[in-house]
Amino acid sequence: MRIFIRLFIFLLVAAALAYGYIWYKNKQIIDELFSDLRGRTSASYETTFVSIDGKSVTRGIKLTLPGTNTDATIEELQFGTGNLIDSFRFVRSIESGMWTKDPNTLVFKIKNAQFPLTSDLDSDNAFASEPDFFTRIQMAGCGNKQTISISDLNEMGYSQMSLDLDTSINIDPNLNQGKFIVYANARDYGSFQMEFLMDNFTQNSFASKLKNVTMTYKNDGYVNRLNEYCADLVDIPKEAYYQRHVDYLTHVFYNESIYLSDEFYTQYADYVANPRSIKISSYPDNSMDPFQLWTMSPQLLVSSLNLSITINDHELRQLFGARPNPEDLPELDEPVKVVDDSIETVQGLTLQPTDPANLGNYINYQAYFDYRGKSYKGTIESVEGSVARINTQVSAGNYLQMPFKISEIRNLKVRREYQSN
Repeated sequence: MRIFIRLFIFLLVAAALAYGYIWYKNKQIIDELFSDLRGRTSASYETTFVSIDGKSVTRGIKLTLPGTNTDATIEELQFGTGNLIDSFRFVRSIESGMWTKDPNTLVFKIKNAQFPLTSDLDSDNAFASEPDFFTRIQMAGCGNKQTISISDLNEMGYSQMSLDLDTSINIDPNLNQGKFIVYANARDYGSFQMEFLMDNFTQNSFASKLKNVTMTYKNDGYVNRLNEYCADLVDIPKEAYYQRHVDYLTHVFYNESIYLSDEFYTQYADYVANPRSIKISSYPDNSMDPFQLWTMSPQLLVSSLNLSITINDHELRQLFGARPNPEDLPELDEPVKVVDDSIETVQGLTLQPTDPANLGNYINYQAYFDYRGKSYKGTIESVEGSVARINTQVSAGNYLQMPFKISEIRNLKVRREYQSN
């Protein structure tokens, strides 16, 4: 009996020492972080400690956003693992610089971050003149507006940003997968949640591949305010702006050679008039390099992701439709881009003869070719020197990544954006 009592006391003391060590190291890390911040801007906090489940908790944060005169506050900041043991190992690995093992769970939370929307937060970068594809979707029909600035948000009635952020990484070492969850709630702007699953998830993140992703946006007022703002900008009633936005959006997609179904436009029109939620899910046929998503053209992005869309709780049975004739598009007060009617397209991508020497320009594109007397098709994975690695279809639904000497590839065709000769 004494042995068990002594063992219990020993474990209790060991746990207390480990907890004290984590507490001390947490204070040291947080102090160093704020010391670095104070070298760039004003920053302070009230208290920091380690919770019983091993998370670093820092409260009462005040700072001036770098490069501005805008003060922000954060009620609580959390970061850590799933338990004290993993936190101890994690802190030890940071201290020693010897990264031995990823913790199976990492979380990062921001509770009630607030800052006023002041004019010094506006930016004059190149993004303002070259908006990305998703921004052009949002701003379709909003006069000559291409982006929303802080001053625009002020005119829409927003004077402050209040945000809760909750992110987590959960690793399954048996399946070698990592699941990421990001949830942001911006109060009367709306909330956004993204979940994505990574295959081959290791410390070398460059080897990880995207298996699936789901994004959900719930509107709590922003879309309604944007509609009212844009309607005032083009001087029409808000109800008339609904149809104007859909008409202009049709042209945005058409000019990118993305042809969506009548069902999509019917449901999207319902969302514009009564915005509740949009859910986008992607289950690529083959796992993808997540970093390449940011460099994909809209056509390749849409073609590669195998999308499923739910609008206001209505799941679309058919997302894509036939290419409309240019004369059937809604009339706008600007010219319509005309694309050759004879071109056969698949979701904006066209099968075109391609010089094998240019394979490196078409990573993640679909290729058809002959090689040493046999015909192949697959997705271009990488090009290194004289060898191209192509995820090749070997049977229905089954793929194998194979190396091909570029000099021996014949009759290559790549399904890519149309380029006239």
